[in-house]
Parts: sequence; C-alpha cells; structure tokens
Amino acid sequence: MAWDESFSCDICRTTKLATNHWWLVTLGDVLCFEEGQPARHFTLVPWDAGASRNEGVFHVCGESCATKALERFMSSGSLTQEVSRASARV
Repeated sequence: MAWDESFSCDICRTTKLATNHWWLVTLGDVLCFEEGQPARHFTLVPWDAGASRNEGVFHVCGESCATKALERFMSSGSLTQEVSRASARV
C-alpha cells in the first residue's frame, strides 16, 4: 500500500516538492540555572523524512523561511505569527 503524504511550510505555506531542500525546526525546554533566563531553545536540522512526521516538528522550505522562523522565536518564543487587528477585520 502506497502512502501519499505532503508537507507545507509552516511559515509561507508552500507545498514541499520532491527536489526541495527543506529544514525541520523543533522548539524545546532547556534547563536554566539562572533566574530570568529563557526556558526554550530553537533547533534547526536538515530535512529527515522520518523526523518530519513527529509531533511538534515545524517544516520550513528554505533559508528565508528558516530566518523568519528564528525571528519569530526570538521575539515571541513561538513560531506562530500574531495577526494584527487591522488585518483580522478585512
């Protein structure tokens, strides 16, 4: 039985093709021994078909989206983009 599976970039929603050079991002907890330090880490690894199916793994389509993912993580601690009230009304 063949399994047809597709992935889309969690930043720009581009669909992954066979020849794309994609990356995986994981966010996780870090043991911090100083108060006030961030309790999360951002890990970027090359595409791995097996790991791409794991829960909590984000898919990014390339360098530009990986950079955007890191920027979002640095400003908010997550990869989700805040929707402004102005664009929500449209």
